[in-house]
Amino acid sequence: MKRLHILSIILFMAALLAPSASAQSAGCRGLEVHAAQVRFPEITIQFSVCDAAGNRIAGIDRSAIRLTEDGRPVADFELETIVADGQTPVQSVLLSNNNPFVLTATGASIGIVFDATQLLNGSGARTRDSIGEGRAAIEAFLLEEGDPPPVRTRSPGNMERVGLFIPADQPDQSLRPETLPDFTQDRYAVINTLRQSLPIRKGKTSLNAAIQAAIEATARDAQQRGAEAAVLVVSDGGDALTGETFNALIAQAQQRKVRIVAFGVGTDRALQNNGFRLKQLADATGGIYLERPSASEAGNAFLRISEPRPAALYSVRYATRIIDDGKQHSLVLEVTAPDRVLSHPIPLTLSSVDSGIRLTPLGDALLRQYFAFAVPIALLLSLFLTLISGALFWFSTSSSGLKGKTKH
Repeated sequence: MKRLHILSIILFMAALLAPSASAQSAGCRGLEVHAAQVRFPEITIQFSVCDAAGNRIAGIDRSAIRLTEDGRPVADFELETIVADGQTPVQSVLLSNNNPFVLTATGASIGIVFDATQLLNGSGARTRDSIGEGRAAIEAFLLEEGDPPPVRTRSPGNMERVGLFIPADQPDQSLRPETLPDFTQDRYAVINTLRQSLPIRKGKTSLNAAIQAAIEATARDAQQRGAEAAVLVVSDGGDALTGETFNALIAQAQQRKVRIVAFGVGTDRALQNNGFRLKQLADATGGIYLERPSASEAGNAFLRISEPRPAALYSVRYATRIIDDGKQHSLVLEVTAPDRVLSHPIPLTLSSVDSGIRLTPLGDALLRQYFAFAVPIALLLSLFLTLISGALFWFSTSSSGLKGKTKH
């Protein structure tokens, strides 16, 4: 019976702790226990671990997990991990309490720096529509082929977010188009901006400042989402990307863990003079450099650079050492995360179980039983005696009458 009490406690706690049909919801904090189950003596706990920004993280191994029952370590337990990643970005899991749980990988944050200046097209005999080529490369980077073209993504459950930066040729110009939010999952909004409201610059742009701003903003968005970060630069590389300024760009990208993808577009002369700088920037950050990429090359660059951040659901299973001693017990799950140590107590408290049994004073019980049974029985007995008395009286009266008639 006490084993059933413990089972009831675990299931009760699981009902309080588990989401009903939750996808990886926002607001995840620390260590989240989604379900717990006992099939005595086996106990199973399913949980996820979240970073400070509330994103579920993968990579927790057995050495990072500690279980204690009543303060005593549980040395022998099994760990199972279900991961949503680039190969399987969405995992639908049925928890041990029969609640569904959807685990999704997080798409990358991608900043796009498009050097949309008329100088990109060249002049005279060298004129070409480099702005159009750059726009087409960005579209192929973000969208697959089709009519209408579907969104290109490696994480359909939580798609990549995109921000657009247009280098300025005047100090008072904004790097961000007014028609777009800072970062968005709406690829068509980005494409519409490129096609309909792209602010074309006329002079030499500050490409360096735009790349710096894109690195910083993209890294910040990625950190908030628990995502990878990448910056796509579409330019001929024409800017003062030399000496310490160029080295500072590389150092910033490496420190912020942002990979650079560079599409070299522009005149042959401009790419010959400046394109190698873009290639160095990409190579130094583990990125990609492509000169005038085709649609398929641009699409493959997206697939290579937009690695989704995996998320994991963990299950631990062990045989409990708790015995039926009638005492209160506790179970503590502790996980060493990359940035901190997290713990979650699961009380095994017999006194918290409502068995449905109610003990009442004996006198009250007897009194209720008396009114429930004795009074109806007394009424029936009284009716029976009355009937008997009436029958005897009738019989006696009848006998007297017969005797009188006999004498006459």
